[in-house]
Amino acid sequence: MKKSKYIIPNLLVVLLSLFLINCSDEENSEVFNESPAERTNAQKQELKTALQSSETGWKAVYFTSPEELGGFTFFFNFLDDETVEMTSDFDDDFTVTKSKYDVVLGSTIKLSFTTKNDIHKLSDSANPPDSDLLGEGYLGDFEFLYYGIDETTGDLIFRTNRTQEELRFTKAAPNEVQNIIDSRNIARELTDSEKSVYQNVIVTIEGTTEVFDFSLNVNRRFIAISNDSDSYSFGIAYNEKGFTVSPPLEIKGQEISEFTYNVEADKFIADLGSGNMAEIAFLDAPSNPTDDNLLVVSAVNRYGFFTENLYSTNTSSINFRKSIDEINVQLAPFGYTLSTAVLNFNIDGDPVVNSVGYGLANTSDGSFAGTVSHFVTYENLNGKLILSDNGWDIPSFAPLFASLDEALLNTEGLYVKEEIFRVQPFTGSAIFTFTSAADPSFRMTTYAFQ
Repeated sequence: MKKSKYIIPNLLVVLLSLFLINCSDEENSEVFNESPAERTNAQKQELKTALQSSETGWKAVYFTSPEELGGFTFFFNFLDDETVEMTSDFDDDFTVTKSKYDVVLGSTIKLSFTTKNDIHKLSDSANPPDSDLLGEGYLGDFEFLYYGIDETTGDLIFRTNRTQEELRFTKAAPNEVQNIIDSRNIARELTDSEKSVYQNVIVTIEGTTEVFDFSLNVNRRFIAISNDSDSYSFGIAYNEKGFTVSPPLEIKGQEISEFTYNVEADKFIADLGSGNMAEIAFLDAPSNPTDDNLLVVSAVNRYGFFTENLYSTNTSSINFRKSIDEINVQLAPFGYTLSTAVLNFNIDGDPVVNSVGYGLANTSDGSFAGTVSHFVTYENLNGKLILSDNGWDIPSFAPLFASLDEALLNTEGLYVKEEIFRVQPFTGSAIFTFTSAADPSFRMTTYAFQ
């Protein structure tokens, strides 16, 4: 009888164990009853459903390479499992264009834009922002690795295929395309060289003000600021109110992440609270002028504007380009166009060498037609180079070049600056700019041949 006393409890333990094992098998069966292909297809469909879930579409601000390029804003509207509408603020074409996309399996689930649209403008190696990125373009991708949905914001989280930078799709506003159009107008306010080519960042923190020179690479959307003690660089992305900064700029413990355009003041302002602020303003003159005006006349030197290479560069201001356009209107009846404008200097003051030489090309075939020289004398005064009339070799041509010549020989002089960048095809030649002190919206870009 003693043995039977233990039989029933032991039997219950065995039965309970068998029940638990059976339940575990059923759970495992439920987990693994789908094949890997089925699970992948489910994940792909999950992303397609998410892409199509926003009635207003999606907005993405894409910084392709934060260390050297700013951000571009895209609008996406996924219509079905393969068709997407798209536009961006990359340029002034805001047409919402249809193209194809797919959700495919790579190292993870991947969103791939398979036919050409705005997103491919950033990955086109034949479309660089400047000569330093020839063959690389804007370093962008058109495929993005999917990492899920942010449960708090509802954002779709991706990483770029090339650099693994995070990219978020945020639900677009109902008027998102108009916001993108408005952001281009904001960009013009920041880059409007018809106001002045001189801008500064003025930072006030705890009652102390610092002034930084401001340099914007328009095509890269990348800013460098500096003064005698500090320098910073950062990318920007425009929006309908101003622009964001990425990564945020930190100056004396204050983080600056966004500037807003103030129409009345014609300034971009970052309100940092407690009386602290930063602002970007147009100026009538450089806040930290160089003494490069002394350098340009220190030896036998030539500084040449070449229409073919330098007309469209960022540092050739709009009003300078207008002067070149006006000269070409004046030259057209004679069958010429302006090919070059060259400043020639010699420290000995030889009047044959000190001149502004206007090179002419034949309109018919582009061949060189000769140079018309305006001889000058020069002096350096108050940090400026001042050119004065010393006669023409062909005086009858003088009125044809007036729109440029009068700016170069204005009695208030020229601010001169050696720039830090280079321009194809003469990448071995330094770039010097000459800006009118009388009209800070007039700046000419030249190659230095020293």
